[in-house]
Amino acid sequence: MRKIQLLLSILLFSFAAWGQDSADIYYPSYYLPEYQQIKKDCSGKQGARYYAKLVKRFEKLDTTLDITDLQKIYYGQPYLDNYSPYGDPKEFRQIREILNKEDPPSIQDTRDIIKLSNDVIARCPAEPRAYYYKFIGQNIACELYEGDTNELEKIRAQFHALFQTIASTGNGLSPELAMHVVSTSHEYMMMNMYGFQPVRQALMHIDGHSYDMFVIDSNEYDVDTLYFNIDCIVGAWDKLFPQEKKKEEGPVTTIDLKLGTKFVLEMKKVKRKNSRFVLVEKEFIEDTLIAKIDSLFAEPVPENQIVGYFCPMRLYEGSESVWNCLVFRSNCDYLFYDTYISREGVKFNPTSNNGMPRGTMMNEMWHDDAQYLRISNLRTKE
Repeated sequence: MRKIQLLLSILLFSFAAWGQDSADIYYPSYYLPEYQQIKKDCSGKQGARYYAKLVKRFEKLDTTLDITDLQKIYYGQPYLDNYSPYGDPKEFRQIREILNKEDPPSIQDTRDIIKLSNDVIARCPAEPRAYYYKFIGQNIACELYEGDTNELEKIRAQFHALFQTIASTGNGLSPELAMHVVSTSHEYMMMNMYGFQPVRQALMHIDGHSYDMFVIDSNEYDVDTLYFNIDCIVGAWDKLFPQEKKKEEGPVTTIDLKLGTKFVLEMKKVKRKNSRFVLVEKEFIEDTLIAKIDSLFAEPVPENQIVGYFCPMRLYEGSESVWNCLVFRSNCDYLFYDTYISREGVKFNPTSNNGMPRGTMMNEMWHDDAQYLRISNLRTKE
């Protein structure tokens, strides 16, 4: 089974999309997504119908689809109602469980892999990983059980079309040539397909754009850094915080945070119990912080506010250990909250229920695989 998986990257690079030779696929220049036009074409009810027609053409391997059409299929996803830039569908975890079994895969295993992949495609027709896993299932079926090779070639072409759509936006060697992605998981997919192993990641903001920069382990191409444009992802993240646009709107009881975020909550309509909170500030923090109250919170916290960080932190200067921490300080009266963490952005697991008196800095720490945090049930009296 492992041998089959190791060969997949080579197999996937040996073909080209839409009936072309791989030697013919060369981008003398890159094609940046026309996001305004994509948003116009793919937003709303009319856009949903337009997008559905493009997807049907993609399903039928319509060779008249050009790079503009393919970019609308992939980069149109953020304008759909069910779009999520984070997380790992449960079907993918089920597929990996099948692939990790010690016994050779049965014909039923291949059917299950294909069905689970199709379930994801039904929800997210431009999810390249679903076609990747579907290709694995069909490839095993062809290798071991005389499966349909025509179907294998179709799946391979669909995956490669989505792969080339991302590759058409840049080579990733600089921020100006960053590859544009609509999901954090697609960054790792692209690096895996190129054979790159990331060793460190940083969030960068340059000239109004957001990038994930990865330091790459030594490789035969001498590539040391790789950049991904994540404007779509950051835009989707901002939609989770509509209070930022109208700071006085809507109380919050639950806040979802991605690792590397500073936030400020303000208590409105102060009561002895169940006071209402609004989000008044949220920003990304690129650096690893030092969890020291005299440095992290050198400035006083305004009355009835909570200033918090969910970031990688060292507990003291010179420490080699980095923890993912929730640290905040409050000028509210005794505050209670529930915390949940997630490693994949979908399923949150409860961690604690803490009380925080006025002026006290709390510190919760998790292993470095805790990437998302949910703070819920904010209240001022237990």
